Formats: sequence, C-alpha cells, structure tokens
Amino acid sequence: MAKKKITMTIDETVFESFKNYCEHNGMKISTKVELLMKETVKDTSLKRFIE
Repeated sequence: MAKKKITMTIDETVFESFKNYCEHNGMKISTKVELLMKETVKDTSLKRFIE
C-alpha cells in the first residue's frame, strides 16, 4: 500500500495531549490517526445501509 504525506494544522494543546497519549500507549501518531480515519470511513459507509 502506498503512503501519502500530509500536512495538518491542529490546536497545539490537542496535539500535545494526543502525542502524550500515543507515547504512553506505545504507538506512532500517524498509525493512530490512520486507524481513526479508517474507523470513521467504515462507520460512515455502514450508516448508508442503516438509514
């Protein structure tokens, strides 16, 4: 699977909290963001069939 580099602007406080969360749970920020994106897309796709 090809990877895509992106640039985002995020509130500094939110980012630092998320970064600390990832560090304490032994994961990379990019990996966790990717998983959250996948879950969001999956949930959105399922809603089409439910509604």
